[in-house]
Amino acid sequence: MKTNRVFRRWVTWYAAGQGAVRRTIPSLAVALALALGVTSTSDASRLDILDPIPLPSGFLYPNGITQAPDGTLLVGSVVSGQIVTIDSNSTGRFDVDDPSVFAGTSLRFNQETGRLWGTSPDFLGTQQPDGSIQRRAHRIFARDVDTGAVDLVLMIPDAGFGNDMAFGADGTLFLTDTSVPRILTLPPGANRLSVLVADHRLSSDGEGVDGIGAAGIAVAADGSTLLVGIYGSGAVFAVGKIADGGPQVRRLELQRPLENPDGFVVDRNGDLLLVEGGVASGNGKLTRIVDPLADGPRPVETLVEDLDIPVNLQIDAADPSLVYVTESGLGHRFTERRRSDAPPATFYVRRYRLN
Repeated sequence: MKTNRVFRRWVTWYAAGQGAVRRTIPSLAVALALALGVTSTSDASRLDILDPIPLPSGFLYPNGITQAPDGTLLVGSVVSGQIVTIDSNSTGRFDVDDPSVFAGTSLRFNQETGRLWGTSPDFLGTQQPDGSIQRRAHRIFARDVDTGAVDLVLMIPDAGFGNDMAFGADGTLFLTDTSVPRILTLPPGANRLSVLVADHRLSSDGEGVDGIGAAGIAVAADGSTLLVGIYGSGAVFAVGKIADGGPQVRRLELQRPLENPDGFVVDRNGDLLLVEGGVASGNGKLTRIVDPLADGPRPVETLVEDLDIPVNLQIDAADPSLVYVTESGLGHRFTERRRSDAPPATFYVRRYRLN
């Protein structure tokens, strides 16, 4: 498929420069000052900016984020299987590093199983003696949240690329496939992924980033509709229950276009919080779509601007006004205004309090 070919070229371009990134790791130093995101003028009053959380030296390109029952934050990486743990007293890492997991681009804690689930696409691959790069099959995993031990690995079928995941109230897992236009699912007790919805509208035409398909996913406030973002095109779809004629897929009308929507979470009011990667503009955002399932063009509120390719977010379980955003720091590779030979000296989880 065209989308699959385009995405493979994009990932190849990304991985080709990792040798330079690896060479910079020994020289990384913890920044002395913590840079803050900048709110937009129109919606600045809607939130307070809190001090960001610096991540450990050598932990590159944060992505997936979730929260354990005790409030501990768990943060994954685009390029490593390491999981950073953040609680009120300290920042650490899982004791167990498992070679079967090589990324954590999405993390979700499942209350039903007590497991930490995540997606692990092989961005970097393994360099072969002839200099070529061999990539392992993209997969999802489940880990023991206390020890980090990996107790389940499932491959993405048909050379798909699992991007983001969400859980239904009954524990069913829903997974976006970025390279094949479909949504995969794993019902409770199942041992293999199956296709829930396959629809060409879940793809994106174009080259490079513009060709990246389904990314963010969340279960809407009605408990059954899935909200799905298409990274390249900026479209957001509501995917309803499967009817006799096929899945009910409806594109949302929005009051302004989105630039690379990702990291979907539905808040306590039923609004959709998301991040906009802003790869072309270099202006990543934290954004809210008000009442996404209502009729008519939905209001789109810009809550924060000037983020460096944000990729995921988490609403605090104990304090739903508190929002955490993982800022990938990938702008030095992909955006002209941030381009640099070296990654940021320190990576952050940004914190905001919604008013």
